[in-house]
Amino acid sequence: MVASGIDGSVLEGSHLFAGLSRTALDALAQRARPLALEHGQTLFRQGDESDGCYAILDGVLKVSIVGRHDDEILLAMLGAGEVIGEMGLINSEPRSATATALAPCSLAFLATEDFWQFADTHPPIYRHMLEILSNRLRDANEYFTLQLQLPLGGRLARLFLRLAEVFGHPLDGGRILVREKFTQTDLARMTASARENVNRQLAEWRKAGIVSQISRYYCVEDAEKLRQIAGLSPDLSAPSVQKSSI
Repeated sequence: MVASGIDGSVLEGSHLFAGLSRTALDALAQRARPLALEHGQTLFRQGDESDGCYAILDGVLKVSIVGRHDDEILLAMLGAGEVIGEMGLINSEPRSATATALAPCSLAFLATEDFWQFADTHPPIYRHMLEILSNRLRDANEYFTLQLQLPLGGRLARLFLRLAEVFGHPLDGGRILVREKFTQTDLARMTASARENVNRQLAEWRKAGIVSQISRYYCVEDAEKLRQIAGLSPDLSAPSVQKSSI
């Protein structure tokens, strides 16, 4: 099925398609079909059948898993230009995470069957697959090791930096308003921690002038301090985790 208006640029956010010419990417994108999600709608759930991947044309997706205590653990927040679920093209394993729209989303869906038909006529894709699989496994191990080592302050700081990157609206003095409402329960779930601990950490940050609230919206008052707490270099924001393993 040809998806009018979708070109190869929507697939460039995926390492799976690295090395393909723009002509090949355009041809592959023409096999995709458009899809729209409303705010709060689920794209797929952890354990669902993997039937293809999605290029995000507009909007924001939250990627999460269910922890051992049935708590939600945030893996990533993905925006326009990124691709989710491409590992589902390579194997038939169920989805390893849940993807939910945090804002109205416009997507392009590429079915597994269409991908393999295309790959058979474009062998360069195969040369990337083994390298991608090994790199993803190594990166995933490194990420989760880092997450386990980070205290709550570091995890929460990385989350706020990501929220500011995805939903941020600049204010005077370098402040960044997160223009999406999140409760302390949301923040606790996304950092795999207790709400009471998040509450205490936020109270400390408000007192120190690092984070504030404006009409129930969080505001990053001192992004540089959050980067220091998160253990990031001054020019880096929080990484958005293993999207291709979904």
